Amino acid sequence: MTTSTPDAAKGPKVHVALVQLPAAMPDGKAPQVQRMREMVREAVKAGRDAGEVVDIVVLGSHDELVKNAEPIPRIGTPEASWPAEASTCREMAAAARESAVWILGGSIPESADGKLYNCATVWSPDGALVQTYRKTHLFDLCLPKMTYKESDTFGAGDRLATFDTPFGRFGIAICYDIRFAEIATIAARQGCTAMFYPAAFNTHTGPLHWELLQRARALDNQIYVATCSQARDPGAKYEIYGHSMAVSPMGEVIGTAQENEAIVRVTFDPEVIASTRAGIPLLAQRRFDLYADVSAVPPTANGK
Repeated sequence: MTTSTPDAAKGPKVHVALVQLPAAMPDGKAPQVQRMREMVREAVKAGRDAGEVVDIVVLGSHDELVKNAEPIPRIGTPEASWPAEASTCREMAAAARESAVWILGGSIPESADGKLYNCATVWSPDGALVQTYRKTHLFDLCLPKMTYKESDTFGAGDRLATFDTPFGRFGIAICYDIRFAEIATIAARQGCTAMFYPAAFNTHTGPLHWELLQRARALDNQIYVATCSQARDPGAKYEIYGHSMAVSPMGEVIGTAQENEAIVRVTFDPEVIASTRAGIPLLAQRRFDLYADVSAVPPTANGK
């Protein structure tokens, strides 16, 4: 993997599948993880049937139930040495291997050092864990119709994350993180083609903010933005909005699901990034003599 800053406006097209998994199932995480494996295969087959090779499969949150938290292996640890409890990780590694595809494994509750984190994982086509990201901004809010405090349960991560592939660099953040514009700006200035946000917005904030935030992050930074949600369970206490979506550097919605289980296939084209930046040259017009360059931070880590 390269450590230099890539040019997001150059390189091959990237074919991405957003897999909107079913909501948490009453029989525990095993059936949902099994459905994940099936839907990854379906996404890759759908691309193949359309004459495309799916490069990256993005999953929504698998299961945020604390009782199903598991340890996530350290990057570079042989699979034979992984904790027995890391069952979801094993299934994601197997899914990546059997379909020969990159997988951004949504987010799962991670148990580590007596704490819990909301953690996303990235798997290479040979099933290797190549990146992790712990959610850095926790979802604490008090609205007239809804109160939720994620920080009562989860700890916050302490670093940002990107991952490199043969077809570009990509940024990762989780759900509520999308409200903090700096993350996407840093990723864009580090050469990312797109930001991926596994997410689970609710039906209170989703209709107002979901699409708006994605289009804003894409327009601000002239990159692709994609979110991947779980499907909606109308009977759940926390009712997920769904609507997994991808947005172009011009702020155009190029693919979206509704509230049900779905697979959305989209293509990221570096030429669109190039033409957008040529026509509206935001990067060249920044005034760092007047305000700080938020990307002037230590490099993102390549592991935990």
